[in-house]
Amino acid sequence: MAPFEVRDPRLHDLVAPDAPIERVAGGLVFTEGPVWRGGALLFSDIPNNRIARWRRLPEGPELTTFATGMSNGLTLDRQGRVLAAEHNGRRVTRVADDGTRSVLAERFQGRRLNSPNDIVVKSDGSIYFTDPPYGVQPSRPGTVRPADWWTQPIPGKEQTVHGVYRIAQDGTLHLVADDFALPNGLAFSPDESVLYVDDSAHKHIRALDVRPDGTLINSRILLDMASDDPGVPDGLKVDVQGNVYCTGPGGLWVCRADGALLGRIVLPELPANVAWGEDGSVLFLTSRTSVYRLPTRTRGTLPG
Repeated sequence: MAPFEVRDPRLHDLVAPDAPIERVAGGLVFTEGPVWRGGALLFSDIPNNRIARWRRLPEGPELTTFATGMSNGLTLDRQGRVLAAEHNGRRVTRVADDGTRSVLAERFQGRRLNSPNDIVVKSDGSIYFTDPPYGVQPSRPGTVRPADWWTQPIPGKEQTVHGVYRIAQDGTLHLVADDFALPNGLAFSPDESVLYVDDSAHKHIRALDVRPDGTLINSRILLDMASDDPGVPDGLKVDVQGNVYCTGPGGLWVCRADGALLGRIVLPELPANVAWGEDGSVLFLTSRTSVYRLPTRTRGTLPG
């Protein structure tokens, strides 16, 4: 059973108080970027440089490799094809079913991207992704980066900002937000009028209005996630009612579209990212060494 830290009883309208948390995959090192596709969960197994695939077969659960290569955040395009934000690869790619990769974005204004982190697709086919510098100079496992490390010179970093980018339908790359410290997870509101982006450095979620041309305006803080608990704002998703689910310090934070915090769900391990799966009513959470499944009373829109 999931332990809840309830700030508003409406949290249980979304997740039942007796909702079970099921560990569906374990024995991993660091998992990220879950996305549901064709009856299976794909997720990034970062230390092993692969996209893993988990599915529940009649004879039992199966964990295999969907594709080798670097990835962090994953999503699907409008044709149901896998898109990968390559953390260490410093690019955005489309991954075919045979593992072949096509580069969609690698440079902006002639300079290499930092390390694309998370990715989302709008209904018009345009692609948005965040580009913090984590992968430019990866830290060793188990080490802690110094405070404000992103403000210091980083060897190999070519972009002057840690931005949010948009790949237009014609394939051109545009910088749509340049004032984040460490932009990370992102998701659209149900009507796509708002893009939510969390900033791991400042420990908050920001909301930005999406204009018809795809540019972003009117940035404001939706939710302050400052906490002494381990973890930072990371992956996030939105349900059909507009509620926001963001992995962060201590667990999964849930707030309304107006920023009202409903509470926090504490998992056995600190989660890094989250995705809707199965019929759209189930949340899958990638965590440190495991992947967890959490049924809800609401529903999210599946990508693709």
